[in-house]
Amino acid sequence: MNKKLLAPAIVGLLASGAACAEAGLTLYGNIDASVVTASGIGDSSSRRTSFGEGNWAPSVWGLKGTEDLGGGMKAHVWLEGGFNAGNGGIANGGTTGLFSRLANVGLSGSLGSVSAGLNLSPFIAAYTSTLALAGNNFYVPALQMHRTGTVLNRAAVTVPVYPGGTDADPALGTTGGFFIPNSITYTLPSELLRGATASVLYALGGVPGSFGENRFASGNLGYAFGELTLVAAISDRDSQYRQWLLGASAPVGPMKVAANFVRFSPQTGERTQTYTLGASMRFMPNGSVGVNYARNDGPGHPSIINVSAVYEMSKTMNLYAAFNRATDGVSSSYSAIGDAAADPTLTQTGTSNAVIIGLQKGF
Repeated sequence: MNKKLLAPAIVGLLASGAACAEAGLTLYGNIDASVVTASGIGDSSSRRTSFGEGNWAPSVWGLKGTEDLGGGMKAHVWLEGGFNAGNGGIANGGTTGLFSRLANVGLSGSLGSVSAGLNLSPFIAAYTSTLALAGNNFYVPALQMHRTGTVLNRAAVTVPVYPGGTDADPALGTTGGFFIPNSITYTLPSELLRGATASVLYALGGVPGSFGENRFASGNLGYAFGELTLVAAISDRDSQYRQWLLGASAPVGPMKVAANFVRFSPQTGERTQTYTLGASMRFMPNGSVGVNYARNDGPGHPSIINVSAVYEMSKTMNLYAAFNRATDGVSSSYSAIGDAAADPTLTQTGTSNAVIIGLQKGF
């Protein structure tokens, strides 16, 4: 390489590194890999052993940065992309872009925080806060198990709700209701109302001549009474669905007990309701175990029972194991959902049992 070109390149890298340090930029991530053995795969209900990824925590990498603007005001930026630990491809997010999960910029101060860009839905944040110990393999049955009814996209094309909880205009890329593009969020600081938490999100639909068409709105409200936490949430997608959540978590002796109720009302088709109940506790200095059960009231009453255990080998390294039993063709693990998306012949058609053993490492 030409030495005259090399020197400016090094200076540029050093300058950008200094700017990153000044802005408080942090690189972080996680990688998760596992082996999954599942029964009830395909029309012949075969058993299948395969490589799994993201079954405890999604494989991601990201950048977070803050800058003190003075007067108690800070600027922040957050970029996060998901990837497949098996092949290195883009995954674990709501879009097909490099930063498939989060891409936002905002301001925060004593009155709260505002972020604009690709944001996490407040409904999903509320849901995950009302689960006992469970890895990503438990997925989100409140969205997954809506077996009755359909939703309509903007073009008035009927889209099945199952699996995954269809969300957003397919022409703009589905998000599953998790990571919402073109959105603005406001989060209330917890210290402002002594234990109350709240977050609201609004996503612009981007339809010419219409402010509300294809829009998405979501919000949550929580309050802590000592160690008892209550939470409520709602999300609404124009011309598709509306859903409500009530949940709680509390210590009971050595255990943490959590429960939630979700009512899902698509624009077309029948509403469904999903109940989730779970408990978890620590054992030994570095071990935890949890169980979660979810049941939907639709035809066939699909359900999932999940038992998970994790051993903390270090502050950033976990060894985990999980067992999922799913009925009525519901995918029993995160890996099974990915398999079905890649190859419909691998869809689970009846009752399935899945055993998962894996490693998860943060950095």
